[in-house]
Amino acid sequence: MASLSQDCQVDATILSTEQCEGVTHYHINVRVGPIEWSVKQRYSSFVDLHDKLVSNHGVARDLLPPKKIIGNKEPSFVEKRRGDLQLYLQTIVNFMHHALPRELAEFLDFHEYEITHLLQSLARRFFHEGDELLLNNRAVTFTPIQLLAISHRLKNPLPTNVASEQESDFSHVADFASQVRHLVVEGSNSVHRTSNIIQNELMYMLNTFQSVENLCIKNANVRNIGYLGAVRRTTKSLVVKDSEMTRISDILLCGAVYKETVEGSDPYKWLLLTDVDVSCNNIDKIDKSVSLAPNIEKLDLSSNKLTSVDSLTSLPHLVSLNLSSNLFTDLEDMHTRLGNVVELNLSQNNLQSLQGLGKLYSLSVLNVSMNNIFEISEVGHISRLPCLETLIITGNPVATIVDYRTKVLELFAQRASEICLDNERPTQRELDTVAVLQAIRASREGRLPTLSISNPVPISTTTLAFVTPDVATAVSESSKND
Repeated sequence: MASLSQDCQVDATILSTEQCEGVTHYHINVRVGPIEWSVKQRYSSFVDLHDKLVSNHGVARDLLPPKKIIGNKEPSFVEKRRGDLQLYLQTIVNFMHHALPRELAEFLDFHEYEITHLLQSLARRFFHEGDELLLNNRAVTFTPIQLLAISHRLKNPLPTNVASEQESDFSHVADFASQVRHLVVEGSNSVHRTSNIIQNELMYMLNTFQSVENLCIKNANVRNIGYLGAVRRTTKSLVVKDSEMTRISDILLCGAVYKETVEGSDPYKWLLLTDVDVSCNNIDKIDKSVSLAPNIEKLDLSSNKLTSVDSLTSLPHLVSLNLSSNLFTDLEDMHTRLGNVVELNLSQNNLQSLQGLGKLYSLSVLNVSMNNIFEISEVGHISRLPCLETLIITGNPVATIVDYRTKVLELFAQRASEICLDNERPTQRELDTVAVLQAIRASREGRLPTLSISNPVPISTTTLAFVTPDVATAVSESSKND
């Protein structure tokens, strides 16, 4: 990005004009070293600028080309005024180059592209609005160009050729950044506004932020983050989306010279981190760097390019794992690759079998919707999981089978009533059908059907009354018969 210095050449030229709704706009091209951008201004804006420069900085009043009311739209006049305004701009820029005033800097958009004036603009904003922005841990968004400016100022003093005021002092920026708890870094692969600056090509650091608990990086190149500082020690929730990451180490080890996980590498550990969302990237392998965040409880790896699960046994606290929208085709011995996961989302992959999930005994919620499962029998692999309560399997070919729900629920035997299938609890009618299917199956297998504890078969009882005989009456009746 642009940076003013004693030997830096500043050039401003008016390249063209444009008629818009009866008003002539002048397209100004500004160049500071290798950085250039364009600004569009009308003649009245030049008048406002000139009045401020005359009042505050002693610029000669007759320096600006005079106003013309009649014939000011004629091409010949517009072209002449373009040349006169360009001469005016070049004169005041050369005259004030060593101490560019705020009025001229903002007129030429220096606060959008040049380090010092951008920081002064941020300082004024945080001076007046900082307390409100920090209220209730509200998310605060910074762009790479702003973060580069902050990083540059931390390493370099304020140039002597730039005027400064109390409210535009850099201390307001540093103080505000140190209190931010919810930080959002939002990058872009496109040019920044009208300049030739591409934000995702800029290198910057985050060491000014001392209190971040929630870090969100969107559409930014994490490999260009040079140093995290205290962010590793304070962050509890991490989101990195649409950033073209190919490895989790790109963020967990960003700033490290060698992207290698070393046991006991405390400077790179994220000990407070419990929630990680790295969805919508290009991750094709789960690398060992995840061990640097051993307390992760929730991990979202959806919408990546994964084909296998690795390195997650180093996360003993992991309970929720989202692997949806990846490239999985089969699952082998998932119990050896995962710990005590409670929620597992494998939707929108290309799975054909559930066999590899049969020993995930802690699993409570399983989503395998939108895959390629054809056979009801595949559900049998997970039907004996003791904690499974929610199963989502809709969107598979198997879901088109007649009486699909009852056939799936039948496989859970006595636990059929406890299963929430495709976000719906089984109805009593479905449970009755399941009981019949279980009885038929038991009959075919030559065994007694197992009565459902949840819906026991009603048992009717008959009470038999025993009447005690009268002995005297019995003897009398016997005598008569003789």
